Amino acid sequence: MIGRSLGGGQPHPLKPPHQQATVRVADPRLISTDDSSACGAPPPFRGRRISGVALALILSACTPPSPSLSYDNGAFIAQGVGAEPPGGWASTFHVSAGDSGEPLLGDYKRDGSRVIFTPRFAPSAGVALHASLSAHGKETKLDVSLPSLALTASTKVEAIAPSADTWPANTLRMYITFSSSMRVGEAWTHIRILDPAGKVIEKPFVEIEQELWDPSARRLTVLFDPGRIKRGLVDNETAGPPLVPGRDVTVVIDPSWRDARGVPLSGEFRRTIHVKQATRTPLATGEWSITPPKTDGGILSVAFGREMDHALALRSLHVKRGDEVVAGKSELSEGDTVWTFTPEAPWAAGAHTLRVDGLIEDVAGNRLGKAFDVDTSDPNARTSALPFASVAFEVRY
Repeated sequence: MIGRSLGGGQPHPLKPPHQQATVRVADPRLISTDDSSACGAPPPFRGRRISGVALALILSACTPPSPSLSYDNGAFIAQGVGAEPPGGWASTFHVSAGDSGEPLLGDYKRDGSRVIFTPRFAPSAGVALHASLSAHGKETKLDVSLPSLALTASTKVEAIAPSADTWPANTLRMYITFSSSMRVGEAWTHIRILDPAGKVIEKPFVEIEQELWDPSARRLTVLFDPGRIKRGLVDNETAGPPLVPGRDVTVVIDPSWRDARGVPLSGEFRRTIHVKQATRTPLATGEWSITPPKTDGGILSVAFGREMDHALALRSLHVKRGDEVVAGKSELSEGDTVWTFTPEAPWAAGAHTLRVDGLIEDVAGNRLGKAFDVDTSDPNARTSALPFASVAFEVRY
């Protein structure tokens, strides 16, 4: 299809005349003339004579570049990809992290002859990234190992609630608060309850896959197995309750538990708990002791006479003056048995109301007017909690 001729044309400036060659293009289809072509080819060459050097330059311009991948400043860059495929760039340009093969979330952007993939979230230090590109019948791969950072183990257990040193045997919940955000999905291999002999108590918790973290991933709610707590149930009678009156237990948090950075805790956490008789009576506001403030900036105090569920108590108590809620700060103290309230503005003298939401519970799950462990043989036992309660008090100073 392509023939040589030793005649015609001007000699190449870098070659002697006897080395000059010209090429006749017999078939114009060899050179694309499509305006959409990236090479910008000249019109058809049928019957024209062009030099071998010129033809090489033309063919080079019309040849698509070889596909390639590179990594720069957190983004993968693909070159030589051609037009976007019908299935989108993700169908031919894949990026994943680790060994899972799951694609990373991110954005594809065309930049001239390049396609740039930027992950939506910055990958963790030390993770391996994998990119693959399928273009022009070729598959190109690139693996990138991000350097590990020398991170200091600084996250620790800040608190456990109930905060009291003595818990009822039918304690239903435990809250673990950390100093920084934790890695989710690892709880049940790192929390243990030891009996007085140091032996691990088997399956004391409800080990649900969807762990109960607050939005910051700093506070975890741990549920003791209610089937082992409620009397008359099979688990209670066969496995027995995890907490037994008169027997101390030790809560252990393993230091290998990793925080959100992937760094282990700064150390092991241990706390010994004394176990007392179960609390099986409903909450009753008439049993609470309310101490009104004695100055315009004084503290309102409510003593419950029992250990309260820390999170629910803080959410369920509000102070009102008429129909308006009094803004202020509330806290639990004395082993979660006392609630205190400090107003943002000075108290107004006169009548006030403590509004109690029906969600409030003690640590054993007992609610307003209803015990958690209901005696079904008692016809007078309530089977539903009160929706709310109100307690009036007077501010005088």
